[in-house]
Amino acid sequence: MAKADPTSSINIFIREHAGICRRNEPITLGVPFSKGAVQDPSKLSLFDSENNPIPIQAQPLNLWSDGSIQWILLDFQTSAEVNTTVNYSLYIQRNMSSPASGPRISIAETPDTIIVNTGPATFYVDAKCFQPFKCIKMNGIDFVESRESCCVLTDAAGKVYNPAVEYCTVETIGSLRTTLLLKGAFRSAKSRPFADFFARLHFYANHSFAKVEFTIKNPLAAKHPGGIWDLGDKGSIYFKELSIKTAMVKGRTPITEWKTQTNNPTNSINSGNSIKVEIYQDSSGGENWQSRNHVNRYGRVTTSFRGYRLTNNGKVLEEGNRANPVLYVGNGGGKIGAAIPNFWQNFPKALGAKQGGLTVKLFPDRYSDVFELQGGEQKTHSVAFSFSPIGASPDLDWVYSPLIPQLSPEYYAQTGVFSYLTAKKQDPHTDYTSLMDGIIEGENNFISRREIIDEYGWRNFGDLYADHEGLYYDGPKPIISHYNNQYDAVNGFLVQYVRSGNRKWFELADDLAKHVIDIDIYHTDNDKSAYNGGLFWFTDHYIDAATSTHRTYSRKTKELKGLRDYGGGPSNEHNYTTGLLYYYFSTGNPLAKDSVVGLADWVINMDDGRKSPFRFLSWSRTGLASQTGSRDYHKPGRGCGNSVNTLMDAFILTGKRKYLDKGEELIKRCVHPKDDIESLNLITDPEHRWSYTAFFQVLGRYLDLKSEMGEYDDMFFYAKESLLHYAAWMAKNEIPFKQMLDRVEYPTESWIVMDMRKSNVFEYAAKYADEKSSRTFLDKSTQFYKSCIRDLQDFETKTFMRPMVMLMNYGVMHSYFQSRPEETFPTISYKQDFNVLQVFTPQRCKAEKRALVLGVLFAAVITVVGAFLLKF
Repeated sequence: MAKADPTSSINIFIREHAGICRRNEPITLGVPFSKGAVQDPSKLSLFDSENNPIPIQAQPLNLWSDGSIQWILLDFQTSAEVNTTVNYSLYIQRNMSSPASGPRISIAETPDTIIVNTGPATFYVDAKCFQPFKCIKMNGIDFVESRESCCVLTDAAGKVYNPAVEYCTVETIGSLRTTLLLKGAFRSAKSRPFADFFARLHFYANHSFAKVEFTIKNPLAAKHPGGIWDLGDKGSIYFKELSIKTAMVKGRTPITEWKTQTNNPTNSINSGNSIKVEIYQDSSGGENWQSRNHVNRYGRVTTSFRGYRLTNNGKVLEEGNRANPVLYVGNGGGKIGAAIPNFWQNFPKALGAKQGGLTVKLFPDRYSDVFELQGGEQKTHSVAFSFSPIGASPDLDWVYSPLIPQLSPEYYAQTGVFSYLTAKKQDPHTDYTSLMDGIIEGENNFISRREIIDEYGWRNFGDLYADHEGLYYDGPKPIISHYNNQYDAVNGFLVQYVRSGNRKWFELADDLAKHVIDIDIYHTDNDKSAYNGGLFWFTDHYIDAATSTHRTYSRKTKELKGLRDYGGGPSNEHNYTTGLLYYYFSTGNPLAKDSVVGLADWVINMDDGRKSPFRFLSWSRTGLASQTGSRDYHKPGRGCGNSVNTLMDAFILTGKRKYLDKGEELIKRCVHPKDDIESLNLITDPEHRWSYTAFFQVLGRYLDLKSEMGEYDDMFFYAKESLLHYAAWMAKNEIPFKQMLDRVEYPTESWIVMDMRKSNVFEYAAKYADEKSSRTFLDKSTQFYKSCIRDLQDFETKTFMRPMVMLMNYGVMHSYFQSRPEETFPTISYKQDFNVLQVFTPQRCKAEKRALVLGVLFAAVITVVGAFLLKF
């Protein structure tokens, strides 16, 4: 047996917390490494607590600039008894005698079929039509009846659409996990496409179950008349049901088994072909299950009853509030089982059994209304299927509480993959950590706040309730308001997770990331470049979401406020991707990677004058990627800052220079080392200029990225001198925000947290300044950190969603610099003098001037021609 090298190991620990006995449960975990630590993933090895080697599958996700591995996606399998902790050691070995042996997956392909053999089962996947399982063989015997296994969508008129596969590939080939990717469209008998779909099928070595992640997407653009995005838009599609059916080969008398809660005993019915069992969740089952959050396009709440009902042939056998069900159908040949993670949270949902067939109803026909998928909207569901031979006792309870493998906070801090991270145990600022604890503990934690507006249902689940918007709201309570990842809550959750090790943080990040990827991003390329692929922002301030759901602008708002000029769409100022970047690194979810790159492409496209309506008058940059507050302001602000940050994230993921080049173009457009700062009214007009510090937080991150790559070029020093120029001005002029509240329209607690942004800017500046200035900047950083925490205590509303999300992200940096005041950038001589200040003019301004000139010329020509004609 191979022995572990004790000199270099990483502890991975897994806590069983749900009271479920685990047997060879698949684990997928993103593991980071310090720069230079790992060059070859094949050198990694995993050992259990008894020093036995464990088979692993290791796939690099990202590299450091020196080519060493930064993140690896690690797959293995684990067993755990109820409420115990299992420990593993991951070794960076260079002279391992032999790798751990274990089960393997084999793959074969024909023109129409992909065949995956996991050992206990062989899965035949149709490469032409999504079923998802064309055939399954166990012990060489057919297990699934392909003629009765299908995936079907039925529209509002009753027309049936079948999922035609247009692209099929083996996305991940591994010894422990293999993933197939299928893409296509739902088409009618006349081949008319109704909606797009894509699906990932995950297979695991030595297992006869499979996980299906299925996404339905409406690729059409919304019409959004006047910038209004309500339900009922002409770009929406409507359907009555979307289901996946898997049927067993006919055999003996069908048997149906079920449970509606994990750890409950299984119930069964054995009554021949008369069985028609359904577990149907109509609403969340919470106290506010009839919340206005669940209105349809007509403004009508569509939930019919509280919770779930289990029926057989229409007769109610059981009812309750929140189901986590598992349903099995079987006969003498074995059993098929299915479970849908987050079943009740993503209501309506249903599992049905009839005559040996099992139906997973992702969008069930029993719902009181049709389902509306808005233009550019998609929804992903995960389904676990099990296939068990005679005598086996399968149990899918675990899919509702999957194990979450963890690394120590100290290890995350050591690797440097999360910038300026300090483990919670080493953070001396208990006033800050207690505020953070309140987000996941106590009666008013973020999860319990979902209950206030019943933030559940397939479109809502995962988003955060924007309770702070109720402060100046005078309509019916509670306000229905969604946060849509503002200030990058996903990133905040993940940062707090890795610094504390509390799995509740990860669960919040997981739920929100999936919601953002599906619902908040505009999944179309059929609209204008300013919107295609963009990110919708939060519900408008102090107003009810009404029928706009997660798309900000509602006609109800326009009518209520009596506004004539109201509307918009995805905006550069609300583009947040770093959380999705780290979510991809932590989980390997390819949808997160696609989202980050897609949002960076949106930044590039929105700024491309060749794609705008004004292209016939000018091809210059539109300025949509760099503006903040208005189309004419292209100086430091969150608009440019968020765009640059997104482009950096895409560069980190892909290594494609076009993203970093575009980011540098925007930096030079919006800041200069010799800017006349006083003229920008940064302090006298905080209502409109407060976000300049957001830009410099990003500029500090840019300097860190360039430093990691060793790129000390003109652009590096341009950014460095710009940061220090503004930081020196801030040190002389900035004051705590509490002293400026009389200058803003709504003096809320959230303004106070902007002091934490100032603290971060000073810390970046201290790192890149000379020794004397560095000490000054660190003192200022401490001053504004303390003012933020101190002044926030004066507000009863200090724990509202918005200030807490900002503190999650910005409050962790100070402890790092307090413990490492000597961390500064080495002195490098540089003589470039940046004298030329760029003045940026957006495309629209140029186009309007040219149109005016052309209009004058045209009028002159008409006048001359007219005079000439009159003369004769």
